[in-house]
Amino acid sequence: MKLMEFNLDRYEKRVIVSPGLCIYCVRVLPPDELTDEHVIPYALGHNTLVFHKSSCKTCAAIIQRYEQEVLKKQLGTFRLQVDAPSRTKAKDRPTSVELPFAEVDDQGVFLRDLGTRSFRLGDAPLALSLWQLPEPRLFSDDADDGGDNGRPWSYVEMPAASRIIDEVRDETGARHVAMKIGEVNRSHFLRFLAKTAHAFAVAELGIDGFNPCLTDIILDREDEMSDYVGGTFPSTDGPIPPEITTILAIGGVGDLVAVRIQFYHVLGSPAYAVVVGRENENTAARIADMIERYD
Repeated sequence: MKLMEFNLDRYEKRVIVSPGLCIYCVRVLPPDELTDEHVIPYALGHNTLVFHKSSCKTCAAIIQRYEQEVLKKQLGTFRLQVDAPSRTKAKDRPTSVELPFAEVDDQGVFLRDLGTRSFRLGDAPLALSLWQLPEPRLFSDDADDGGDNGRPWSYVEMPAASRIIDEVRDETGARHVAMKIGEVNRSHFLRFLAKTAHAFAVAELGIDGFNPCLTDIILDREDEMSDYVGGTFPSTDGPIPPEITTILAIGGVGDLVAVRIQFYHVLGSPAYAVVVGRENENTAARIADMIERYD
């Protein structure tokens, strides 16, 4: 599998030429009815990968609802801590974070609320909340339909977190203190992964480079996503340089076309595999062209 590695700290702009239609609903529209699509959202990668005039305003409004939930609520504090791109002026950005605490028993069961405390961004532990997933069900003929929806995954900067937890324990007299670091709305997050994967596949292979299958998921018309969105398949081209932040790749499993996504891999974050569609008569040649462009 060929990896396209993006260092979000460098903001190297790449613009994909407009296909003249919406890559989601596939309506052919005049340019003034199409908007630019950030394949890697602006709030994570600035203008790293922009698909010019490729999303209609109707589809963009649907996508924005769940994409903003992910970027602001799930990743909002983390983005502030790593100084990710923002359209908010620097003087108006928050400089502190509110962290809630609770007392729990030996098994981690909630006992009582210990309140919320405010910390300067520089003093709060760096924390990233994502979701760990089993592989997409389409990858296996005997996949379990019993509903393994995955589980929350988090990275926490432990020295800073331990110091703060110790302070709250001393202050409250609680035996075990838990710190809440953020919630992941699974549905919003998986839809966000589907949108990113589809946009990347179309940018690299063309709108006719495969037969897409994610439209209903992206446009919030389908809730069952486990067939298509899951954990990654393992094949890569070798070790990933430590300075690279986000990874996107296109590969195949049988006649399926899938995109691999991994955000902030240096933190040991989960990698995802998103089945974007099935191969057609153009796919093999388009993937070969893509590999040649990146070599």
